Amino acid sequence: MKRFSIQIKPVEEDFITTKDVWLSISEARRGFNFKSFSNESELLLFSSKDEITIENNKSLFDIFQKNNNFENAIYINTVKKEIFYSVNKLPFILFLEKKSKKVINLIKEGNISFSDGDLLIAFDSNFEINNNENMFKYIFESNSIANLFLKELLDYLVDNSISARAVFLINFTEHTAFKFKMKSNLKTLTLTIDMLKNKIVKYNTEKLWQFETVLHEALMNAITHGNELENKKEVDIFYEIGRKGIRIIIKDMGKGFDVNNLSVPIGEEALDVISGRGIYLMSKLSDIIFYSPQGNEILIFFNF
Repeated sequence: MKRFSIQIKPVEEDFITTKDVWLSISEARRGFNFKSFSNESELLLFSSKDEITIENNKSLFDIFQKNNNFENAIYINTVKKEIFYSVNKLPFILFLEKKSKKVINLIKEGNISFSDGDLLIAFDSNFEINNNENMFKYIFESNSIANLFLKELLDYLVDNSISARAVFLINFTEHTAFKFKMKSNLKTLTLTIDMLKNKIVKYNTEKLWQFETVLHEALMNAITHGNELENKKEVDIFYEIGRKGIRIIIKDMGKGFDVNNLSVPIGEEALDVISGRGIYLMSKLSDIIFYSPQGNEILIFFNF
């Protein structure tokens, strides 16, 4: 038995319902605390020292314009394909226009249009844009999005001795979000897996068996270990999908487990030990997994 590192973050903070927008917030807060509100056509991402609430059906753009408690705020409208921003010196927020390979620093207040394939990246510290052409070339050439891209970008920054770290990422690419509840029994588990597999084959077949294996393990953990096969207990499922990937969040009604103190088998010994093998397999077969701090939620991401 060896120590196995599990990535931890509040997994639901990434889930938004805005069409054609993927939000991914880094697990390393770096002193920043961003929150979001979303609907099918709008996203409001902000940092504030105060607790912000919104009324149902109220325009997120009105909140963006009228709220003076925001330290930083970004409003996105996918119908008009516009970004409005109000940004202090930090974080260092860059808009990357993929078609023209242009990099623009969003500072103070303004607005800008976006297209499919563009992205926003916030960093925890400033750096000279003109001195990092290789990094931007790497970003523009990457086929990864969302949580996988954040991981790969961190590896690039570390390998190239760049001290800045990404705080959040927004990808503008095909994205549709859904959420539903599942009963804690094997029949609904099978039906849920089949339904999600049918969603994936539209975009990708190469990773289908990995996806099915990981999803089966995660759902089995939720209904057996979390909900103890009590049919009255439900599993919350949130998922986002598009031509670039799928991200699923699974939440059970159990107490979770100690995510900071877990030893599981790795390497060849994992084949002979049942305990912990599921987490090991999920981490190897998926592109990214995260657990919530409580341990009763998991985020799974596959890049296509």
